[in-house]
Amino acid sequence: MNRDLLAISRELKSMAEAGLRYSEGPYDLERYRRLHEIASELLTGEAREFRWPVEFGYATPKVDVRAAVIDDGKILLVREAGSGQWTLPGGWADLNESPAGNAAKEVREEAGIEVEVVKLIACWDKDRQGHPRQPEHVYKLVFLCRPNGTADVAGDGHETDGAGFFASDALPELCPFRAAPHYVELAFAHVADPGLPTMFD
Repeated sequence: MNRDLLAISRELKSMAEAGLRYSEGPYDLERYRRLHEIASELLTGEAREFRWPVEFGYATPKVDVRAAVIDDGKILLVREAGSGQWTLPGGWADLNESPAGNAAKEVREEAGIEVEVVKLIACWDKDRQGHPRQPEHVYKLVFLCRPNGTADVAGDGHETDGAGFFASDALPELCPFRAAPHYVELAFAHVADPGLPTMFD
């Protein structure tokens, strides 16, 4: 997506939703509804049917939680059912669950194992990590985890159809939208040196 149009569209959407939440006058509400439509129209050149959903309240980034599970020198990856590419277990953070709880839940659902969340190793703006651009503005939280007991994976979640542990020099094709090789490198670095600080931007 065109970087400038996407940034403008996100900002207009945020303004429109704040106005829809906090304005009371019918004319102002009409203007904010139209502003929300314009935010979508800016992106229809990239995706003809694109429409921003109207979210309640002040617009904030979405949160994507990923779990870097390392066991016996290998890292756990799950295969996306749609693309056949691989990624760290994870997804959108669910309500009423802590960030670490979300990471453990995603591993359970996507790989069938229980893990202990060890530490937060990265809190990143997705746009700054080399991923293809997408409409949502996303923060990526990456947690280092270790298996609780057996590390026998199942890999039969709703969105994934495979799971396995891989050596750092034998990674399968990673999904460019969800993970990147430097996520894996960072996880192994934290295993080698547990005193490393959390990365952020």
